[in-house]
Amino acid sequence: MFNLKAITLLLTMGIMSVTAAPASDVSSEGELVALDVPSSYNDYISSIKNLDKGRFHCVWYEHGGCRGRSYSNQEDANLHDGNGFFSDRISSWRCNTKQGRVAAAGVDAVEGGEQQ
Repeated sequence: MFNLKAITLLLTMGIMSVTAAPASDVSSEGELVALDVPSSYNDYISSIKNLDKGRFHCVWYEHGGCRGRSYSNQEDANLHDGNGFFSDRISSWRCNTKQGRVAAAGVDAVEGGEQQ
């Protein structure tokens, strides 16, 4: 097991936000684990960013199970720019450490999510 505390993904949806961090059951086998977003956030994410891109590389997908088109821009959190395809379309994601280890391993990695 690895203690990975540094990854934080900020998802901003109007007045609602959630942060994601590595789960405690991190795999060191280098296999990729598909992480579906909680159903209440499915296709509602309009901003997402990897805040620890020095150690992690994240990829977001349009369908559950890390299927379909992918978005991996580590610099820009705004999903409305470009052609806007990924705005309100993300359904799953994965983050790997630069050494190839999976940085999160389940929906339990999502925390927060408060309505203001």
